[in-house]
Amino acid sequence: MRRYLLGILVLLKDCICGDVVNFDGDIKDFVVGNSKLFVLTEHLLHQMSHDLNEEKRKDITNATHHNRVNILVPFEANGTLITCGTFEDGYCEVLNISDITDRIHYESNILVGLRQNQKYVAFIAGKYFLVGKMDEDAKPQDTMYSVVSLWSTSESQPGGIFSRSAEGSDATIQSTVRDVEFVDGFQRVSPSESYLFLNAKTDSERKVLVLRMNSSKGKKTEIIKSLQAATIRCCSDKVRPVLVASTVIPSVNGVIWAGAFSAQNQQDPENSALALYDISNVQGQVKGFCAIGEKPCGSESELQPLSVVFKYSSISAVAATRNGSWIVLFLGTSDGQLIKLVLDEKFTPGCPTVLFKSDDERAELPRMHFVPVDFKHIYIVLKKQLRRVSIVQCDKYSTLKDCRAALDPVCGWCVNTHSSACLYQVCSTQDECSDTSWVSIPKNSLQTQLFSFQMTENSTIKITLHLASNLESTGNPAFSCTFTKESVNLCDGSDPPAVFPNCSCSFFDEMLYTGVSATVTIEDQKITEMLTLRNCSRITENSSYTQCVRCISSGCHWSSSSQHCEWTHGSGPQLHIQSACKYLLSEMPEILSLEPNKVSFRGRKNVLLRGRNLESVTKIRIRGDLECIPKESPVFDRSSDTLRFHIPPSGTKGTVKVCVVTPDDRCHGNSTITYSSQPSCTGIQPTVTWSRSDISDQLSCSW
Repeated sequence: MRRYLLGILVLLKDCICGDVVNFDGDIKDFVVGNSKLFVLTEHLLHQMSHDLNEEKRKDITNATHHNRVNILVPFEANGTLITCGTFEDGYCEVLNISDITDRIHYESNILVGLRQNQKYVAFIAGKYFLVGKMDEDAKPQDTMYSVVSLWSTSESQPGGIFSRSAEGSDATIQSTVRDVEFVDGFQRVSPSESYLFLNAKTDSERKVLVLRMNSSKGKKTEIIKSLQAATIRCCSDKVRPVLVASTVIPSVNGVIWAGAFSAQNQQDPENSALALYDISNVQGQVKGFCAIGEKPCGSESELQPLSVVFKYSSISAVAATRNGSWIVLFLGTSDGQLIKLVLDEKFTPGCPTVLFKSDDERAELPRMHFVPVDFKHIYIVLKKQLRRVSIVQCDKYSTLKDCRAALDPVCGWCVNTHSSACLYQVCSTQDECSDTSWVSIPKNSLQTQLFSFQMTENSTIKITLHLASNLESTGNPAFSCTFTKESVNLCDGSDPPAVFPNCSCSFFDEMLYTGVSATVTIEDQKITEMLTLRNCSRITENSSYTQCVRCISSGCHWSSSSQHCEWTHGSGPQLHIQSACKYLLSEMPEILSLEPNKVSFRGRKNVLLRGRNLESVTKIRIRGDLECIPKESPVFDRSSDTLRFHIPPSGTKGTVKVCVVTPDDRCHGNSTITYSSQPSCTGIQPTVTWSRSDISDQLSCSW
């Protein structure tokens, strides 16, 4: 028995994910190649395998000079790694990407990187080496500053390797703005285009810019002169003029880019916002940025966000991947958290989940990189620590219902799995589920519940209930449905067999007016839901919006022309409340105020909510920024413009969002409550008084 347990422990040890490496000094930069990982600290350059085993190390210090390596770029096509630093008035060298101790080329007296500890962008653009940085060589009398340069990568190119000379001049982009900070940049392969993102600061304003160039051009000057640019604005609720991190989202058509913007107010719980933009057709110029020798330097062109998908106090890093029509975002924060956020094809965000939280509040570097082999892990840096964190957590869901409720497009239910993995998993990724059915969420699952249903009137006495399970499958799993009322089978047996994911049940009209228990069985998994069925023609409410909601949520048809609830005619896709009742938006509930809106973490009873159209509100929903399961509180003392409820206790301090919930389970309105410490009292004045007094005592308290 002991040997058996020891074997299990060894097996589990081999399967632990989320490896950690602690270095002697702070990590300055790191890059990921196709087969290697390169980590730069103050004194050493480390070559590592993707599973974080060190293979080589290179000392980057000098006996008499302090060398600060500030550029690290893999050139996979050439099998090399380019590093540049400050030793000998600046140098660059080309290393063997498979063995960093093997130097292929070295050149001194060229300052490609920065002297000071500032941000830069560097990558391979076409066949050249592109670097964006602030001009440190500017003189007081200068009015134009070099901000982007193209450098040769071989002796056969103009000027030889590590030269930025072109046909008659240097290959640079100039600016009338000296105070620039480059945040990110990337090279698009097809078509070959280079994108750079930077913050520009003048005496009058801050702004975020995107620069785009055609990297397929053969000559440096042609690439530089293809410059197009635009100002990027964020956001409608408040100005956030500083870009802190960004990533490009893999897309078949166009170029979708995500940027994390800051209002630079760390006390604001929504100081930073993550917004999406279409940058595939950046056209025009921005004032003050042009190719060398060009005058004037353009006029203003602006980009507005496609969608703002997340707000938080301190986003510091972002990375993205795609799974079919889904976008999966990973956000690093300044308090050491890694957050996962899923977006559907309309950029609607799901609930954020925390994949990792550091023990202390160590800020992450603005770069995160996926492990390129399987994209199931991501590298993050916390000062001296490099972590490889698993971004797939399917195995924590033990039932099909929980697996689907996670709304994670990577996770699905593996039917009859006999996985050879060390941990037996039934909620798994698709590649872990071979030769069997993989049941997953459909692409519109962020807007739909697990079950939806319709009712059609076949005759004056017979009703058919059509149930749809909002699931997809790669195969044909065993599937069945049962409908009972008070433990008695409701269906009359005239319906065809259920076919995944839909089934139906016909019954007589007199059976209608109570709740029906619907049980869906997929292989060995049973999911039971209570359906509230009503006579469609008899659904009436004081509010047209409430009547429409009750009509659609009861599986009936809402007639927009007569504003009346009717039986559906023939089965088909069920209408969504959002579309069927949208023209009644003026009657939707609104929140005007909460009294009080600041409470201790112990909660508060008898809170007054003022608003409009509150008759249909069934409960209050309270959600923190990173809470996937909100707190809910029932409503009492309801009227059209006021209602009362209890604020539940909270385990943490901070601001939470409050909305009112209607019978369709939709949230309306957006107010906030702040949880803080309990009030403390410092004294009572006066401390002595008469038994009867008209003078009010004073109690001095503070939050």
